[in-house]
Amino acid sequence: MAAGVDISFDQDKGRDLKLGGLAVIFGTFPTCLDEFLQYARARLDLAPGQARELDHVLNNRILAMWAWLPTLRQDCYLEYDRATATSHVWLIGPGAGETREVDLEEPNEELDHAFLEALVLNGPGHWGGESGLSELVRRYGHQPLLVAAQVADLLEHKPREPRKALRIAQRLWGDLSPDDETPWATLAGNEHPWACVQLGRLALRLGLLRAARLLLGSTGGSGDVAPIAHFDLGQACEALDDLPAAESAFARFASARPTDPDAWRRLLFCRLRMGQTHIAEETLRRYRSASGKDDDLVERYLGVVARSRLRADQRALLAGWLGARLHEAIGNHLVLEALVDEIARLRFDGADETLNAVIARARADLLSRLATGAEPDAAEADVEALLRTALLALPLIGGVHKDDLDATALHYAEHLADAIERWSDLRLSGTLRVSAQSPWVRDLATMAHAARRHR
Repeated sequence: MAAGVDISFDQDKGRDLKLGGLAVIFGTFPTCLDEFLQYARARLDLAPGQARELDHVLNNRILAMWAWLPTLRQDCYLEYDRATATSHVWLIGPGAGETREVDLEEPNEELDHAFLEALVLNGPGHWGGESGLSELVRRYGHQPLLVAAQVADLLEHKPREPRKALRIAQRLWGDLSPDDETPWATLAGNEHPWACVQLGRLALRLGLLRAARLLLGSTGGSGDVAPIAHFDLGQACEALDDLPAAESAFARFASARPTDPDAWRRLLFCRLRMGQTHIAEETLRRYRSASGKDDDLVERYLGVVARSRLRADQRALLAGWLGARLHEAIGNHLVLEALVDEIARLRFDGADETLNAVIARARADLLSRLATGAEPDAAEADVEALLRTALLALPLIGGVHKDDLDATALHYAEHLADAIERWSDLRLSGTLRVSAQSPWVRDLATMAHAARRHR
């Protein structure tokens, strides 16, 4: 930030200071104290067009500049007087009223280091990209924050090539490995929180989930940590089945980025898996108010079902609750016949005769229950949705969770019935109940239980 000040003298009033303007300067940050002084003397490090725009600030007699130094928790305040070519520098804070003038004749290595760290922590706009970071490393060596910035830059621009970022990290932390989490764990709490975040994000992309959780969680809520750290921490915890920690991390991210639909989507799935349906409604509302689309949510949900190893109760809750709340979008996205074909391909070597026979019996049973007092087309649509819900409530696509390895067919049948009941409560005011002992429910559950052997 910069301000211009003019000094005038009046015989009656004496010395009079007038503020000539105030500007917040983006994209320019000094790497050391001496460079901060040079910026003032040379009207900052600005392109000609930028400098002209700031003439009303920079052409005053005294140029006052502020630079926030986060690692010191202090402002560095500079006054440069063009008339006398003198500079004065003060450090202000961290407490109220704390001010210390800097002796410009003495070495200020700690302050120089704080400027370099501030340049990194102020964001990528100051780094100068990959080449700018390389030049900074050449000038100042492999300092932790500079190397962490190189890692962050590669994760941003080459997210599918984490091993390139790993090779950069190994220039400073040579024992880091893509196969051993131990060396990563020793860095947690022993490096700057911002560096731990970048290393944790790298560990996550290398599949080192426990190291990622430890590094991303070691920051202790530091104000220097970007919100994305909470998002990545949530991903690591969720993958490790630590749902309370994942929910807490996603909630912090959503609080920091309330207009990001991905924040509310991840939080919604996490809360549903934890059975927190009492706040799921509000979470879904926040997702939609952040311009989140139901079609996108359905696509992500189906991806979770297909790729994740969900516990049986979580799978059933997601199927029943989301099936009801995203009824129309799921109907547009997923045709029952296509779901049956996919299950037959994945679990029954493409043979769908037995599965289709069970579906036909289920359809007849559900229609007989819903036909009374309902429009035929509406009843048909509800039955279609219920059959999708039943199939998605079973581990017929996706993997089996370790907690369900000893589950019985009755266990699956009970969860299928729970999913149908939840859908009915939300869509039909609870008018439909299906027993876990119903023949078609038992048959589907038995098929799902038997299919585990083919995975």
